[in-house]
Amino acid sequence: MSNLSDYPTRLRASTEHPEVIYTRAKGYHAVKNAPRAQAKRAMLALEDDDGTYLILEGEPKTLSDDVSAVYRSTGGALYVPTGRVFIRLDEGARAEAHADAFRKLGFIIAQTLPYAPHAAWLEREDGDVAAALHSIGALEQLPHVCNVEPQLLTARALR
Repeated sequence: MSNLSDYPTRLRASTEHPEVIYTRAKGYHAVKNAPRAQAKRAMLALEDDDGTYLILEGEPKTLSDDVSAVYRSTGGALYVPTGRVFIRLDEGARAEAHADAFRKLGFIIAQTLPYAPHAAWLEREDGDVAAALHSIGALEQLPHVCNVEPQLLTARALR
């Protein structure tokens, strides 16, 4: 179980776009699959295939594996890290061939992409979102890795 202070204060959007930085939004936290009572207090609800993330103001009353930090872009939008990390290897490399290297860093392949065998979604074996974010630099140092980016959920922007 991570403390909010365990999360990085700054987070790069990706290896390919290191200039895009998210900063931890102090005074906010997210709760994954929160009880209905908390939903009434949420300022934003975000969904993915794993569930619903509620962004709440203030510090969490209790810490659990379902509580995470919230990040803010320079434009002010709020983002919630899911703990998943997208990795793209050199063209021709196969993500599955690097499973042992990922595992040494605490990651497993959560999903491969049939149309892009050189890319995959990774997750920490222990489910620790903060550790996943801190491990991005180590993933970037692996041979044949071109791009690493954390999965961040945010509200849809209508254009």
